[in-house]
Amino acid sequence: MKIRNKIALIFMALAGTMQLLAFILVYFFAENHMDESFKDRLAKRASIAAKAYADKDELNTAIYEDIRNKHLQKLPEEREYIFPIKGGDLIESKQDIPVEVMKNLKKGVVYHGKIQKVYYVGSIQEDNQGDFKLVLSAIDVYGELGLKKLRNTLIVIYLLSNVLLFFLGRYFASKLLSPLSKIIKKTNSIRASNLYERLAVKNNKDELNELSKTINDMLDRLETSFEVQSNFINNASHELKSPLTAILTQTEIALIKERNPEEYQNTLKGIEQEAQRLDLLINSLLKFAQTNQENKGLIQDVRLDELVMEVMQSMDLVRPEHKIELDLSSIPEDPDALVVQGNYGLLKIALNNVLDNACKFSDNKKVIVKITSNVEGSKITVTDQGVGIPSQDIKNIYEPFFRGSNARNVKGYGFGLPFTNKILKLHDGHIEVYSEEGKGTIVTLIIPHRSF
Repeated sequence: MKIRNKIALIFMALAGTMQLLAFILVYFFAENHMDESFKDRLAKRASIAAKAYADKDELNTAIYEDIRNKHLQKLPEEREYIFPIKGGDLIESKQDIPVEVMKNLKKGVVYHGKIQKVYYVGSIQEDNQGDFKLVLSAIDVYGELGLKKLRNTLIVIYLLSNVLLFFLGRYFASKLLSPLSKIIKKTNSIRASNLYERLAVKNNKDELNELSKTINDMLDRLETSFEVQSNFINNASHELKSPLTAILTQTEIALIKERNPEEYQNTLKGIEQEAQRLDLLINSLLKFAQTNQENKGLIQDVRLDELVMEVMQSMDLVRPEHKIELDLSSIPEDPDALVVQGNYGLLKIALNNVLDNACKFSDNKKVIVKITSNVEGSKITVTDQGVGIPSQDIKNIYEPFFRGSNARNVKGYGFGLPFTNKILKLHDGHIEVYSEEGKGTIVTLIIPHRSF
């Protein structure tokens, strides 16, 4: 069922319920009013009838009938019951009258009410010829007919109004949801070829406008992802093609003619160098791709001071000429303050990438590593005195294969910071980079205590 039909049905149900309650109250008050009005008319007639009956013996028959015709217009199904009283006792008659009315008469109480459809009302009259009680009964035929017409009219109005409410609900629901239909139509029209298109956003804060903004934000992320993926593929293809071309070229040249062993050895050394370069590039690509997976690997408690020490020991083997110093001035007294949850291997790779870049781009000048911690998480800050990053290049440092304009002569493929950035995001952390060209770079790895 479409949303507009649901809205129309809900609108019809709510409005119909309110209308039904209103109609029930109208009918109830109308019935009560007619009931009280007929009782009042019957009581007045009973009073006049009792007075006329008491004076009957003092008037001749013609005058008595004239009074009845003038003042006692007969009601539908009207009946008159006279019960004489002698010696304080009610003299019963064989007249057809309900038992409940007779019980009240014997008790000295005249019944005023309705039994089934018949109204009963009485009057006690004192007379010099003898006291008596008079009961008058009648049926409110016109009142019943009026209530029936009112009831049928309300039912017809209720049914017709519900049909009208449904169509009005559909109309207003369609008007209300028309922006949503436009959003759906526009979203369905967006493909990879026109991913730059966006939904129209107005200057209001309703839910549909927020939905448009959310979809536009999603399209922004998708467009960025498509561009990054496209650049990644183009750059990867170019980087992979270079060593392969060098290997094939050297192989073809070597096979053109017979060569001496020394020439073959030189060719093989060149092929080996390009193959190692290709192997390093492929491994970097595989590691970079693995960080996009949902699986975050083995999660454990990681002591950041121990992690830093282990990475520094590894750097001693890879870059014995490095000058990395550990600043312990801000180490918290509580060792548990340096514990975060994460994948030890990935965090080790992230820190190793940052330290390797610091040493590589500072020509092995002094690099300082500092660990700090607060209630939110821990930070590892790496400060170098290298070439720095030009301001126009800062925004691109997390793109794979990107190399700073002043770092073309340094070996690498531009995977260090992008790889580290992805690892930190997997741990719900992030990187902060501050750099000035020619003065050095400060890279801070921020890791929350509970990231998983």
